[in-house]
Amino acid sequence: MALVATTGAQAQTAPDGLAAVRDRLTVEPGYTGVFGVVRDGERVPGALGEAAPSGRPHDVATPFRWASVSKMITAILVFQQVDAGAIALDAPLATYLPGTPVPNADKITIRQLLAHRSGLAGQSDLPDGPPGDLLQYCLNAAGEPGASFLYNNCDTIVLGEVLQAVTGLSFLDLVNSRIGAPLGIVLALPDAARVEAVMADGALETPVWPSGYGPAGGLYGTIEDLLKIDQALMEGALMSEESRTEMWQGDPAAGFAALSVWSYSPNLGACLGQTRLIERYGEIGGVQVRNFLLPDRNLALVIYSSDGRTAFGEVWQGRGLSIDLIRAAACGTTEPPAA
Repeated sequence: MALVATTGAQAQTAPDGLAAVRDRLTVEPGYTGVFGVVRDGERVPGALGEAAPSGRPHDVATPFRWASVSKMITAILVFQQVDAGAIALDAPLATYLPGTPVPNADKITIRQLLAHRSGLAGQSDLPDGPPGDLLQYCLNAAGEPGASFLYNNCDTIVLGEVLQAVTGLSFLDLVNSRIGAPLGIVLALPDAARVEAVMADGALETPVWPSGYGPAGGLYGTIEDLLKIDQALMEGALMSEESRTEMWQGDPAAGFAALSVWSYSPNLGACLGQTRLIERYGEIGGVQVRNFLLPDRNLALVIYSSDGRTAFGEVWQGRGLSIDLIRAAACGTTEPPAA
């Protein structure tokens, strides 16, 4: 079903936006997964396609792998502790983990961990079985703290250790007590291996152990759960305005990376024009997740794919599936307005 171009028109409701998103995904070759829109406090989820390779159905009540969207959740927990006065962004790691084997702990700050500027090497070469202590994979430095942006999982794994030290709670208990309970949701961090997607070459992914990624990529929840978190984040219910401003301050020198998310103001065309966009991607195995927040429009869009062949493209390129879906959710169309 083709979408009809409009001249700056907006989708009037979240269901209108969801219908346009569904239309666009229906014509995307091979797409299977779940997706949802929250707009002005109204949340609507949807699903398309056959069951994932695991046999688990694509339906709105089935928890899915959030992959690195988990990093955003960990950052929310960190900022809650900043608001409580228990963590300072510019304090060194050793303040909270004295005696830790993490290199440069006396130099690395909490802010640098959130910004992927710690200099820690990326987590790699996970075992095929349960990983045990995640920190054992994060004991190498690839550079000096603050010198450059280096995306990795270990920064967020270390933040999980900080949170546990400060609160006395495990990461999952903290997620569900400080975010889950207020929003009426329960997230999981499964111990068992999962196979739920195909890779970019069409082969089944190798078994993924969510516990091996922990705070950096291990969380599972439903599409409704993530939409609730996005809504609460945009509404200012999860942290102070000051902390949210810090979290969403993109750095142009690092590709507009902010603290656990990316934040910039692209020209999105259609009914949107130039507007602020907060992005948080997740990819582990064949699973792909895209989480887009347009806080000035009170709109968020989440898309999960169990197929590594889904070509989302990049919003900043001004074309591709991702920008089509954002336009669909906001405007009811994938097309820019007529000249």
